[in-house]
Amino acid sequence: MSDEIINILPRARWEVKFSDQGSWRTGIYRPEFAGPGAVETLEKHSCPELFICAGGRMGMVLYDGARERVVELDPNEALLVEDYHNGFAVDERGFFIVVERTSFTTEYIDRHTKRFIRKVET
Repeated sequence: MSDEIINILPRARWEVKFSDQGSWRTGIYRPEFAGPGAVETLEKHSCPELFICAGGRMGMVLYDGARERVVELDPNEALLVEDYHNGFAVDERGFFIVVERTSFTTEYIDRHTKRFIRKVET
């Protein structure tokens, strides 16, 4: 761990900023999608993820196995996600601060057909 103050403005789609190996990590996530219609793939981790909206309005496509819904978050709002999901930007300056475990499995599905694409171990 470090006591260094860092800038959290996003420089990439995903960037881990802090981590306690074997426990948790915190990263900055700036989705590449400009709206929910552009999202083609959904992902689901084997553990919950916390998304904290920052910098501008953001959105999330969620699928619980039966129903899809789209939610939008204002800055300083948070969402704990356990279902299939993918993010999108409502405001171009927006991003998510994400807190998740350091070790998990991610399953990817096609958003439209709900067919399995692949599984990745992290």
